[in-house]
Amino acid sequence: MVTSCQGSKLNPEEDAMLLTSIFFAFLLGVGQAQPPLMKTEKITIPWAVTDWEPYYIQEGSNANMGRVDRLRRILEENLKDYQLTDVQADMPKTIELWKLDKNICSGSALMTPEREQLAYFTALSFQVPLEYVLVTARAKVLEGSPPEVSLKELIKNKMWRGVFVKDRSYGPEIDRLLKDVSARDGHLTLKKSVTDGYTSLMKMVEKKRFDYMIEYEAVVRAYNEKIFPAKPLLTRAVKESRPSAIFHLACTKNPWGRDVVRKVDQLLQKLALTNEYQRAVESWLEPDLQKKNRKLLDEFYQKRAQGPWMTVPQ
Repeated sequence: MVTSCQGSKLNPEEDAMLLTSIFFAFLLGVGQAQPPLMKTEKITIPWAVTDWEPYYIQEGSNANMGRVDRLRRILEENLKDYQLTDVQADMPKTIELWKLDKNICSGSALMTPEREQLAYFTALSFQVPLEYVLVTARAKVLEGSPPEVSLKELIKNKMWRGVFVKDRSYGPEIDRLLKDVSARDGHLTLKKSVTDGYTSLMKMVEKKRFDYMIEYEAVVRAYNEKIFPAKPLLTRAVKESRPSAIFHLACTKNPWGRDVVRKVDQLLQKLALTNEYQRAVESWLEPDLQKKNRKLLDEFYQKRAQGPWMTVPQ
């Protein structure tokens, strides 16, 4: 029998009601004592973007449908713990941020020994053909030139003003040629950074502020389509081009970048043989070029699926 604080006795019915009330009060108290479930915050990946069609498309009806844009979207959909945030940064700007140990990733990086000191890399996509073309608005620059222009010979000609991006990699052979360019070469300009993306260089060449530059054929084709019906820029194949290259995901060489690259590398092994991934890699590639390079593309997908393909120590 339960006794009240005043000493009065409770009948059995009241006793049961009191015990029931105490029990529910206890349950309520326990429920209120539980801390609220905390939402796990996603890890941010600053993602470098620039005006560089058809890899990055920032405006118009095809906005965010560039080749790297599509790969970015696939990564974000599958990296549940990460949030990708766009940062306007061309490769020179990205390299500056790597040197400052600032977190940032590029989805279109060519791997070089110098860059390996600053970032971790994993193979993201395969670029075929990787054909550089000489770009000019002056027909005289191409007068008498063969089907393939030798950049090595052209940069010796002080009659024409060439412009290049200082910290952009154009591939080993072209990089070696530009490494020897100095302030004494007044007819050649190495732009340290291009605020509005590589497309801004083509605008300078179009306006004849410079006589020539080099760029991927696909990029110039996209630019000429964009400015139509204006007079298109003229092009000629560059002898020192190479047939293909791997675009890497490259992230700052610190614990954060190591974890991101390792996670993406594991994901790409699973995605490499999927239709969605392969359609993204081959987007904006002409059908005849897809057919011509089918064997190389399939070999890339198989290697990408087989295991780790990154510079992070295993």
